[in-house]
Amino acid sequence: MTARFDAHAHAYEEQTRTSGMIYVLLLVVALAFGGFLWQLYSDTDVPRIAAAPGPYKVEPSSLSVPDSGEQSSAPATARSPAPPPQAEIAEGATGAAVSPASGGAVSFTPSGPYVAQLAALQSEAAVEQAWRRFSNRAPTLFAAARLDMERADLGARGVYYRVRAGYFTDRAAAARFCDRIREFGQDCIPATR
Repeated sequence: MTARFDAHAHAYEEQTRTSGMIYVLLLVVALAFGGFLWQLYSDTDVPRIAAAPGPYKVEPSSLSVPDSGEQSSAPATARSPAPPPQAEIAEGATGAAVSPASGGAVSFTPSGPYVAQLAALQSEAAVEQAWRRFSNRAPTLFAAARLDMERADLGARGVYYRVRAGYFTDRAAAARFCDRIREFGQDCIPATR
């Protein structure tokens, strides 16, 4: 009987020893992981980018546009561009110049290779609404601009409709327009047609 008792006691001791070693191993792994996280987040040599002092969004300065005469009431799309208003044609190939509050002059042309992308929407119906919202926010800046919509099929990400203002003779003119748009807190990207 004592032999059976000794075998049972030995098996119990073996199981207890194995369980104890597993607990110690888990404790060592947890401490090592905690130490790793501590090192990762307490490192003072990691470069940090600080925000510029001052407000994130700044109210734009007043915008003024010389009277360009008659303006088109219906925006055109890239698929069926409407003819430019007669007042813009009379001003020459460079288009109407917008008097800027900051930076260089923003000028549009009836047809040019560059545009300023304002948004990418997943609904074609939302394009007109977005264009009205942009042009109502800065009517003097958008006075000579035309809507240029581009359909972009991004495969698994879906189909997007790019809302773009145009047209510009060079990328620098599109960039100046984007600089003015950013004063309103709106993203803008100069792009080619």
